Formats: sequence, C-alpha cells, structure tokens
Amino acid sequence: MAPHVPGSIDAKLLGLYLSDHLTGSTAGVSRIQRMAEAHADTPFSADIARVSAELQRERDQLQGLIKDLGLRQRPYRQAAAWVAERAGRLKLNGRILRRSPMTLVLETELMRGAILGKLGGWQTLEELAPELGLDPAVFQKLGEDARSQIEALSRVHEHARRNAFRHRGDITA
Repeated sequence: MAPHVPGSIDAKLLGLYLSDHLTGSTAGVSRIQRMAEAHADTPFSADIARVSAELQRERDQLQGLIKDLGLRQRPYRQAAAWVAERAGRLKLNGRILRRSPMTLVLETELMRGAILGKLGGWQTLEELAPELGLDPAVFQKLGEDARSQIEALSRVHEHARRNAFRHRGDITA
C-alpha cells in the first residue's frame, strides 16, 4: 500500500506536526555538525560523529516522508531554524575567540532534549503508520536509534560536566 493520509487523519495538522519536527531537525543537524567539527580530536569524537551522521540521515528521511505523504513543504521554517541556530552561537560566554568549556555541557543538554522530542515524533508516527500505509517497524527502529543517540550524548555530557567548571590545571581527561 502506497503512503497516503486517509480521511481519518487531519492532513493539515499532521503536516504542521511533521514540519515542526523537520524544523527542529534542521537546527539539530546544524548544531551537532558544529559539535562534531569542534570536538574532532577528542575521546568522544566518534560518538558525536555517529550521532551527527544519523541525525542528517533521519532529517532527509523525514523530509522524504513529508513529500511521500503529499504534505505541504515549509522550507521557510527550516531556513528560520538554520538562522536561529546560528544566532544562538552568538551568546556571550566570557570568551571572545574560543569556545568556553561550558559550551559542550550546554550543547549536549540541548541535543539530548531535542532527541527526546524527536523520539516522541517517531512514537507518534509508529502509532499512525498503519493508517498512513507505512511500516511501523521503521519508526520503532528510529525510536531505538534515538535512545542510543541520547545514551551517546549522555556519555559526552558526563565527560563535559566533569571538566567544564574546573580550573585548567585541575582538568583530567
């Protein structure tokens, strides 16, 4: 059965819902890519790089789903999310030319929260999948991936919070 939005589901609301998730995904992908670049030479670079690649793939998958379901694309929302994410980088952190050690703590907290929100989206789609002509197992797997991403970022967060607020001479890797 080809994917479609049946009359029992409000296509406009579903479109807005998926568009909101795509908007969040756009900002999240931008943020995690920056994190991967900034921490490429750290012990947790592999975790961040894996999560980055997965989030990009999932964003593309969500964009394709919106198209396959014939729902309205809202590219202006994704553009706004991209701009907002970049503007969020301009915060004052007490450092002019380099990143604050606190930044990784905040970024991992932000990304874990965003991924938890994404998990809710996959759960919603898993529930709606049969009516939409989609395989619920796809969204169940995406939910499992989200849990794994949260675990990976929790390991990064643990390292970051142990070290971020210590004086430079007190840092242990």
